[in-house]
Amino acid sequence: MADTCTLHLLHTNDLHSHFATMPRIATCFRTRRDQWQKQGEHVLTVDIGDHMDRMDTKSEASLGKVNVGVMNRSGYDYATIGNNEGITLPKEKLSAMYENADFTVILGNLLDPQRNATPEWAVPYAIHQWPDLRVALLGVTIPFTPSYSSMGWDIRDPIPILREQLAALRDQADVFVLLSHLGYQADRRLAAEVEGLDVILGAHTHHTLMQGERVGNTLIAQTGKFGQHVGHVRLVWDRTVKQVTEASAELYPSADFMPDEELAAFLLQQEEEAEQILKRPVAMLEHDLQASWMEETPFGSFLAASIRTWTGAEIGLANGGLLLSDLLQGSVSFSDLLQSLPHPINACAVTLTGSQLTRVLEQAIQPETIHRELRGCGFRGKVEGWMGVDGLHIRYVGGEHPRIVQIEVNDQPLILEQEYRVGTVDMFMYNRLFPDLLQGTQIEFFLPQMLREVVAKTVMNQTFVQQSFLPRWERVILP
Repeated sequence: MADTCTLHLLHTNDLHSHFATMPRIATCFRTRRDQWQKQGEHVLTVDIGDHMDRMDTKSEASLGKVNVGVMNRSGYDYATIGNNEGITLPKEKLSAMYENADFTVILGNLLDPQRNATPEWAVPYAIHQWPDLRVALLGVTIPFTPSYSSMGWDIRDPIPILREQLAALRDQADVFVLLSHLGYQADRRLAAEVEGLDVILGAHTHHTLMQGERVGNTLIAQTGKFGQHVGHVRLVWDRTVKQVTEASAELYPSADFMPDEELAAFLLQQEEEAEQILKRPVAMLEHDLQASWMEETPFGSFLAASIRTWTGAEIGLANGGLLLSDLLQGSVSFSDLLQSLPHPINACAVTLTGSQLTRVLEQAIQPETIHRELRGCGFRGKVEGWMGVDGLHIRYVGGEHPRIVQIEVNDQPLILEQEYRVGTVDMFMYNRLFPDLLQGTQIEFFLPQMLREVVAKTVMNQTFVQQSFLPRWERVILP
């Protein structure tokens, strides 16, 4: 047995159901694995989460099972989950998603309260063994505690768990690899604060680390997003000194590899099946509901009213940038709703004082807020847009610095000291765009239904739709 052995880690992260790149990734995995194994070297293939995104028709129609089918056909050995798997699928659907996985899901910081243990479809860690090398693989995902709790999961702080695992497994493995869907900054902190990790394969923040980054004795690697690159980490283990003596990272452009024809054919078949599933009619519309990001629209008011009704709140708020396409008169299908509202975003409710609500609305009508580009937190649009409201009638003065002159809440003057229950979207609780929303109390998340599923219920009510054509914002000119 040689004194050293070489391990290759091929990794992906944040594919977000960009299926076009996946046949090329499958070819990369197969050709590189064949090449290195012929040289007597070891290979593991892993995904670090957010492989699935329900904005894609195939993922939406199958609730992620197409992603697992793709991963099976691509030859993945291990994976962990991202927030797109963890908090956009109902608990039972997430469990069902991995029923036929040929790879092992590693997830150390998510527990099923009914078992007080890791979910049945995952393991807290894995040890992959060859005659000359033992590799411990750990996996953690970002702990969005309120959302996971609403879905019936118990999500834990990953750092104490990782410390316990590393201490317990120290004598059982030679190399320690963490699959981390925590984000780049969290990975840097982990590398600095937690001893014993040779490699962190990261995700969530979409950082593209062309040659990786070393923090202390830990190599951090991340591939960006959407499968544009496949990551490759090469490690050399020296048994005489019992440590990793070489560690390097690089990225392969996926475009450099030919598509795997069998996987491409599988995806084409799945696309046809998904279209059949999603074209089911939801409602008949008597009038168009047009989306416009820069002005008040009946569609924006309708979305705010839908959220208000869904959450049982007195007031509804929803930014117009959430609406990505019109709903046209006539039959509306679930596919139409997916196209218009593709975001994995849920409703939430929060209690605000009249003062806080006023400041939120004052901020919402400023041009820099309306035109502000948004990214992350599930948002799949481009800009914030005009704030659609329901339960309110607002008079405001326009201009370079618009200001509100009067607010009525359900036909009564707003009282600054009074508390109001406000239904809105959960991304505002994560992206900190409106600080006063974060200062609210009794925050409640309404999961797992996403906005399009909420609208699928309310759009059937024609009276409800008609009421959305009444303006809520009134621009006035003061004498």
